Amino acid sequence: MNASTTWQRLPERLRPREREVRGRGDLRRVESTLLVLALILLAIATVNDVVLQTHTNGRLTADLRTWRAVTGHNYHNISVEQDLKGHTTRDVACGNIAPGAPGALPQVCFVLTGPVVHGRRAANGGFHLPPFTADKRPNRYGCFGSAVQQRLCPP
Repeated sequence: MNASTTWQRLPERLRPREREVRGRGDLRRVESTLLVLALILLAIATVNDVVLQTHTNGRLTADLRTWRAVTGHNYHNISVEQDLKGHTTRDVACGNIAPGAPGALPQVCFVLTGPVVHGRRAANGGFHLPPFTADKRPNRYGCFGSAVQQRLCPP
C-alpha cells in the first residue's frame, strides 16, 4: 500500500493538502496562539507546584530539627501535622517525652510557625498529649504559649 492510497481512505477535509486553503491562515494563527497560551499556563502551574512542594519539604525538615533542639531528644519517630485546611505555615510536631514506642508515652507537641531560619522554625507554643491518644483537641492538656491564644486545648 502506498501513501496516496492510504490518504484516499480519509474524507477530503482530513487529507493532507498540497497548499494552504485561502482564508485559513488567520484561524491557524489563533489556534497556535491559544496553544502557546495553554502551554505557558501549564508551565507556570507546574513550576508553582514544584516550588510549593519544595518549601513544604524544607519546612518539615526544619520542624523535626526544631523539636529535637527544643526537647534535647534525638528521636526519629516525631509526627508533624500541617495545617492543610487553612493553608497556613503553622505545623504541629509531636514526640514522646521519654524513649519508647511512638505514642505509647506522654507526648509534647510544639506549634511551629514562621520561616525557616538556620534550619529551624519558631516554636511559640504547644501542649501535651496523654499516651495512646490521637492529636485531637479534647485530648490535649497543658497548653502554653501561642497554643493558649489559638485555643488549641479544651477550656
